[in-house]
Amino acid sequence: MYGYLDSNYLATGYVTTKTDVYSFGVLLLVFLMRREAVDRNSGHEELTKDPKLNVSDGQIQIETIADRKILEEVRGDEQAQQQLKDFLALVLLCIQLKTEAGPDMIDVAKELVRIEKSILP
Repeated sequence: MYGYLDSNYLATGYVTTKTDVYSFGVLLLVFLMRREAVDRNSGHEELTKDPKLNVSDGQIQIETIADRKILEEVRGDEQAQQQLKDFLALVLLCIQLKTEAGPDMIDVAKELVRIEKSILP
């Protein structure tokens, strides 16, 4: 469970509707990076604390985040690359430190559907 809990919950012990959004965002990040939420080999470093996710200008490149196998699958397919970028943007909204400013789960679900439909003929 550690690694999936947002800092607001850890600080207050209160569960909000945004607590699940954060945890779901971590799960999506696990899928995207193909890494565990907590790296037990590096002193329990949390995936959301990965320095690649903290870019000051807000321009995080999908190529530095996504697993290499995922990137290989979308290489040359502009629609799939855009879908992957939209997926990363959604993940970053879900795992932001100020969880109360994040999206509601219904909005996350709607965005996932929009992303899925964006590549369908």
